Amino acid sequence: MGIWGGDFFDNDAGSAAKAIFDVAIADGLNAADAAKEVLSELDTMAKDEGLGSVIYVALAALLLDQNALSEDIRLKAKESIATGAALKPWESSESAWFSDRKNKLNDLLSRL
Repeated sequence: MGIWGGDFFDNDAGSAAKAIFDVAIADGLNAADAAKEVLSELDTMAKDEGLGSVIYVALAALLLDQNALSEDIRLKAKESIATGAALKPWESSESAWFSDRKNKLNDLLSRL
């Protein structure tokens, strides 16, 4: 997975989730259905522990902004943050990106 920063969408999986979500919203879907579209299109990636954690965190951030966070996605994102799975891909990245990612995850966790 490519990483270019610490934000939720500064990586291949998070960026793909956001792109699919944004297109689905532009096509007239509500946020819940847009999230289902993301999970459907990224099904294989979402089943992978590492990539799935990044996708669920990105979805949680998107849905929070839409005031449409489902309990299922909230729980998966919280678990991904609590277990460290959502931070693991950043362990070998640039230290500023790791620190930024850790701070963003902690902020998101407090909002979940």
